[in-house]
Amino acid sequence: MKKLYLSIWGWVLLGCFCVGGLEGAFTIQNGRLVDADEAATFTAEEHFDMGMTAMECSDWRESAKQFRIVSINFPTMSVGQDANYYLGVACFQCEELDFANDALSKYLKCHNNPQYFEEAIAYKFAIANLFKNGAKRHFFGTKQLPKWASGRSLAMEIYDEVIAAVPCHELAAWSLFSKGEMLREDRAFRESVEIYQQLIKRFPKHELAPESYLAISKIYIEQSQCELQNPDLLAFSQINLRRFKQEFPREERLCQAEEDVLTLKEIYARSLYETGLLYERKNYPRASVIYYQNAIAQFPDTFIAQLCQRRLLALDACLPRPQHAEETTAMSSVEHSDDSSSS
Repeated sequence: MKKLYLSIWGWVLLGCFCVGGLEGAFTIQNGRLVDADEAATFTAEEHFDMGMTAMECSDWRESAKQFRIVSINFPTMSVGQDANYYLGVACFQCEELDFANDALSKYLKCHNNPQYFEEAIAYKFAIANLFKNGAKRHFFGTKQLPKWASGRSLAMEIYDEVIAAVPCHELAAWSLFSKGEMLREDRAFRESVEIYQQLIKRFPKHELAPESYLAISKIYIEQSQCELQNPDLLAFSQINLRRFKQEFPREERLCQAEEDVLTLKEIYARSLYETGLLYERKNYPRASVIYYQNAIAQFPDTFIAQLCQRRLLALDACLPRPQHAEETTAMSSVEHSDDSSSS
């Protein structure tokens, strides 16, 4: 079935190539086969001026066509290198985001000190945000193929480029934050926390620093759903809250981080409470008492602690008196059973 699916998909791609190939003609120029639409028929300066004129009229497709001609046919000329920037802008306006990113990358690489450096970086950041929010790109970066491919991986690459290109710039802070969000959405919790912590360290007074502290506290809650037996998460959450208070003692959103720590305590306390209920159902009340008492001792300020206290009061009147050795053996057998079922 898998081979059949790949075969069908291959024919679909081949068909797209064929259809795309029929849309335009080819010609020989300077000893090579080129798309007729990309062949130069005027000087580099004339094509460049036509591109600028089309851009002024917001004719983005014509503008992209002219700048593409300059870029392809006159790559070593100064005007050909600058054309890559304008080609990137035109493709961005045409929503051809992957081609816009390629053109902007070429522009940044072909100049040691590009005139439109900050503008190009800003456009790349905007492209990454659009990919992050669901924009699609062409399969294999080929214009003959439809824009069906996810752009999330390319967004991550662009964010890394922005962070490396302008490490202390506002765009680097937002790139780090956006990258942390993407990693969190992908459930790469540890990597996401590292990125947020990197943002806090590099931009300690930025408006995104408190947002990062809050994001980290939320991540620990989400991570606890997958790693309920990991006691370090609560400790990490408390450390994050303590640092948050030290850096932003007057931050109004501190109460949200405190609530997140309490939520995490409730999660761990509930685990002990539910284990105690399990022993009650199996008629081992002394074992359940141990778990209720542990929940109260470790998490006294939780709602679950109140539930545990109620269960202790209910058990006190009807607590049986089995032999200690028998109850210990029962607890071991139940725990072994729980471990086997969880594995």
